[in-house]
Amino acid sequence: MSETIETCRLLYNDLLDDRIKNRTQCLAQKRTVTVVRNENKFLKAVHSQVVQDVVFRLDWSYRRFFASLSRKPRFKRRGRYNSFTYPQLGGFKVVGGRLRLSKIGLITAKLHRPIEGTQKTCTIIRDIDQWYACISTEAERSEKAEPQSETAVGIDLGILKLATLSNGRVFENLIRLRDSITGIKSLQGELSRKKKGSHNREKARIMLAKAWRRVRNQRLDVAHKISANLATEYSTIVFEDLRIPNMVRNHKLASAITDASWGTLRQLTVYKAERRGRRVILVNPSGTSQKCSGCGEVIPKGLSERVHDCPKCGLVVDRDVNAARNILKAGLEQARVEEQPLPVQRRRISKLVPMKQKAHGTEPVSSVPRVAHTKSA
Repeated sequence: MSETIETCRLLYNDLLDDRIKNRTQCLAQKRTVTVVRNENKFLKAVHSQVVQDVVFRLDWSYRRFFASLSRKPRFKRRGRYNSFTYPQLGGFKVVGGRLRLSKIGLITAKLHRPIEGTQKTCTIIRDIDQWYACISTEAERSEKAEPQSETAVGIDLGILKLATLSNGRVFENLIRLRDSITGIKSLQGELSRKKKGSHNREKARIMLAKAWRRVRNQRLDVAHKISANLATEYSTIVFEDLRIPNMVRNHKLASAITDASWGTLRQLTVYKAERRGRRVILVNPSGTSQKCSGCGEVIPKGLSERVHDCPKCGLVVDRDVNAARNILKAGLEQARVEEQPLPVQRRRISKLVPMKQKAHGTEPVSSVPRVAHTKSA
C-alpha cells in the first residue's frame, strides 16, 4: 500500500507538471496514462482504475481552484499524498473479516459496522502508522423515527465557553491543546536535535505526529458530540458567519481560536442537521455582543466585561447569552425574508446577436509521465 501511494504521488506530480507546461486537459492525460502504463513497471504494479483516479483527482483539484473553493494545486512531497481510491467494486471486495485489494492482496481489517447497500468506491487512507478503508455504498435511505422539535436556537461561539445557546445552555471548552502542549514542545525539541535523514529523526517525527493526532481526535470528538446534540434537539440552528481566517491574524488569540475548532463544529452541524431535515442559518456577527437583546440599545463593552447590564430596560444577563439571543433574532428575521417571494418585474429582452463559432483546433499532445522510484518504498 505504501508503494501504491508513492507511485500515485509521483504520477500526480508528473501530470501536474504536464498540465502547467503543456496545458494538457484531463481526457488527453487519461489516454496518455493508459498507453504509458503498459511500458512503466511501477504503474503496471498498480490497479488500472487507481491510476486513472489520479488523473481525475488532479482535474477535480483544478475545478475546485477555478470555483474559488481551494488553493491552486501544488506538487506533493513525501508525506503529503496519503490515499488512493478504487472507483469500482471490481478492484476491492470485503471477504469475511478481510479486505481484498487488487494488485495488493488480502488485508486483515476491523469492520466497525456491517456494510449495507451496494458497494461503490473504496479509498485507502494512511494516517501516520494507521490505515483506514473508507467504503462508500448506495442504499435506500431509512427513515428513522426521531422526535420532532420546532425549537429554534441561536449559538454564540467562544473560547472559554465553546458554545453558548440562547436558552442559557452552555457547552464548555475543554481546552485540549493546553493539556498536551508540554509534551508536544518536548517532542518538537527532540526532533530538532536529530540529524536530518537519520532513522532517529524519523522516529521522533512519527512520535510528534502521533501527539498532534491525539489532539486532533479530541477536537473532533467534542465537535461531533456537540453537533449531534444540536442537530437532534433543535429544528433551526443559527450561527454567526465568522471570518475565522481573519480572526486568527490576532497572534494573542490565534492558538485558542484554532483549538476551539469553530469551523469544524459548524460544518459538522450543517450536514447532520440537513440529514435530519433541520435548518442551519448563518447571520452577520456585527454588533451581536454590543446590542441589548431586550430593547435593542447599543451598549459598548470590552472583552473583559462578561455581564450585559442594560441601563435602559434593566436587563442583566450573561454577555454570551445576550449575544446568542441577538443571533437568534437575526436568524429568524433572515428566515422570514427568505420565505417571502421575490418581486419579479416584466421587461422586454432584446434579441441576442449570435456569436461566431470559433474554429476548434487540434488537441495538444500530452507529454509522457515519467513515473519512477528513486528507491524502493
